[in-house]
Amino acid sequence: MGMAMTQQAEPIPVPPMPQTRHRTKPCPFCAETIRYAAIKCRFCGEFLSGDRRQGGAKAGPGASEGQSNDPLQDAENLEGTGVLWAGRPSVFALTWTFLKIACLTALCWAVYTYPVTLMAVRLSKANVKIEQLVPVEAWIDLSVLVLGLAAAFALFWKLLTLKSIRYEVTPDRIEWSRGIFDRKVDNVDMFRVIDLKLRRSLLECFLGIGTVIVLTNDQSDPQFEFKKVRRCRRLYDTLKEAGLNADRKRGVIHLE
Repeated sequence: MGMAMTQQAEPIPVPPMPQTRHRTKPCPFCAETIRYAAIKCRFCGEFLSGDRRQGGAKAGPGASEGQSNDPLQDAENLEGTGVLWAGRPSVFALTWTFLKIACLTALCWAVYTYPVTLMAVRLSKANVKIEQLVPVEAWIDLSVLVLGLAAAFALFWKLLTLKSIRYEVTPDRIEWSRGIFDRKVDNVDMFRVIDLKLRRSLLECFLGIGTVIVLTNDQSDPQFEFKKVRRCRRLYDTLKEAGLNADRKRGVIHLE
């Protein structure tokens, strides 16, 4: 019998895998590798912050000087740098104060313009000479004038103090700065936020302002208030979402 000759099959060349030119970065939530310009992780489904989206859209092979070529380093530099909300108390917070000072100023003006000597003339039974009332009227006019100026200055000072307050919310913390001549800055870590409350009176609903109360487990600031701010509902939702993201990131569980 003839021996069957077996022929060895030649290997079929396999084309090389195409290499992608897309830059990648790790997802800050699940650490999976995703595209640098992605706005949502395809593994965990988390949306990335707005600043990271802008940074990813602008970054590229021709990145400007000062930017890192390492996507991991870029992600770490962008982490927690975006401002989610920033604002100041609204001037409408002084509505009742303005009304009170306006009434006081109107009363002072009425006393200042009304002559006291004319009142003495009308009171025929009063045995008081007009010459005696002239210095009294001068002192009354000076008193109400000083009182009116003091009320106006008090309103101006309250307004200046109110507008010196600034709130800022980032993914990592809440910052509160205030003071005219002596600036003070306090902050609360976002993962320390326990609960949120939104308070609005009927007048504040018409004026479009409100107060957001933040309850924390921080020893120095157990309760923090965003007083009489505009876009209070948006602030409330922003704080709620940022708090959940901070808890998820750090693995924090708040026990009641």
